[in-house]
Amino acid sequence: MTGKCRYISVGVGKLLSVLLALLLVGMLAGCGSKESAADESGDESATNKSFVDISELQEENSDIFAWVRVPDTTIDYPVLHSLDGDDEFYKSHDYLRKENPNGAIYTEAANLTDMCDFNEVLHGSSPDDGTMFAPLEQFLDRQYFDEHQFIYVYLDGNALVYYIFAAYTRENTRLIAQYDFSYASGCQQFLDEIYGSKSMNKIVRSGWENQVQPENFLITLSTTDRNTGKQLIVVGCMVGDVAGKIDRVMDYGDPEEY
Repeated sequence: MTGKCRYISVGVGKLLSVLLALLLVGMLAGCGSKESAADESGDESATNKSFVDISELQEENSDIFAWVRVPDTTIDYPVLHSLDGDDEFYKSHDYLRKENPNGAIYTEAANLTDMCDFNEVLHGSSPDDGTMFAPLEQFLDRQYFDEHQFIYVYLDGNALVYYIFAAYTRENTRLIAQYDFSYASGCQQFLDEIYGSKSMNKIVRSGWENQVQPENFLITLSTTDRNTGKQLIVVGCMVGDVAGKIDRVMDYGDPEEY
C-alpha cells in the first residue's frame, strides 16, 4: 500500500518558528549566488561567503549535487555522489577528484540526489587536522549540542533546513544497508534505534522524544569516532524546504511480501 506524503513540519515551538522563517528568507534570497568550493590548501574564501551556486560547482565536477553547512562550525563543504556508482571513490579523493586521504563529503549510490529519501546519509572522515566531519565529535557534548541546532543543505534551485535532534555513537554499519528506508517499516526501525535505546553518549533534543515519524525527511551526518572506532552520527529532521520540492511516495507495505 502506498500513499502520497509531502514534507511536514514538526512542531518546534514559537521561537524556533520565527528563527526558521528568518533562515528561509535569507537562504531564498541568496540561493543562486556564486560560491566556489574551498581549496584544499586552506583557502577559506568559499566558507566566508554566504551562499552557493551548485550549477557552477558542477562545472568543476559533475558529481557535486549539494553543499552542506553547519553554522558556527567548520563543516562547510560540497557534497558528492559518484555518477559511476562507486561508493568508495570519495573516501580517498577530494571534491575535484584528486587523491586525498581525507576524501570528500559524499552520499552512497543508494541515496537520491534530490534529497527526497527518508534518510540522506552524508559520509565524511574525521582527520586529525579537524577538517571534514571531525567537528561532529563535539555534538556528544550536551552544551555544544544545545548551542548548535541547524544543518543547511543547498541544492540547485533549492535550500533546505534541518533541525538537529539526535547525536550518538553506534556500531559501525552502513545505515542504508541495515535499514530499508524505501518502506515505512524500515524508517521506523531506524527511529526505534534513536528513541528506543539509551546510552551514556546518546543525546536526543528535549521535546523531540518520539516526535519524528517515517513521513518526515532526515539527514544523517556520519563519521568514524577517532576514540572508539564506532560510527558517530548527527541526525537532523527537515523543517524547511524553500522551493517546496521535497516529496516522496511512502510505501506502508511489508517488504517481505515482495
